[in-house]
Amino acid sequence: MNWEALGAIGEIIGAAAVLATLFYLAAQIKMQNRQLEKSNDHARAQTSVQINDQALEFVDILMRDKEFVEIYRKGLSNQPLNENEVVQFSYFIVRMAGLLESNVTAAKAGVSFEGDYDVEFLYGNPFMHKLINTDVGERWFKEDARMLFSEEFLSNISAYRNKDLSNTAST
Repeated sequence: MNWEALGAIGEIIGAAAVLATLFYLAAQIKMQNRQLEKSNDHARAQTSVQINDQALEFVDILMRDKEFVEIYRKGLSNQPLNENEVVQFSYFIVRMAGLLESNVTAAKAGVSFEGDYDVEFLYGNPFMHKLINTDVGERWFKEDARMLFSEEFLSNISAYRNKDLSNTAST
């Protein structure tokens, strides 16, 4: 065998090694992408569980605290509340707004399962607007909300609130 033939065989072996390496790298990238997708699914599931836990804690307040149920009823029907009751009802609204903002953030970041949380629905959440449309909620929204929540979040809530109020006025 001459040197040219050995060189040709060497090039064929080298090309085969390059192809094998490329197939190996492609398989590694595919496997890494599957692991990344599993990790993303896990993060989405954790986010959903955490948000659902927050929602359940929120509802637990009404289920377990009979005194607060009375404050809640009075607040929703705009009956007079003493100073402590105003604080309690206001912070109930804060918790709802915080839960809502968490949902919006998760939906926008794509870390909630697709279809779980529609941002448009979240901004127009009827329960949140029910709370804000009370006397205490109105005052909280005008005076304190900007200290706790982003301007973007509050302006979107306001936009849906204004739609809701104009729909109520036209009917």
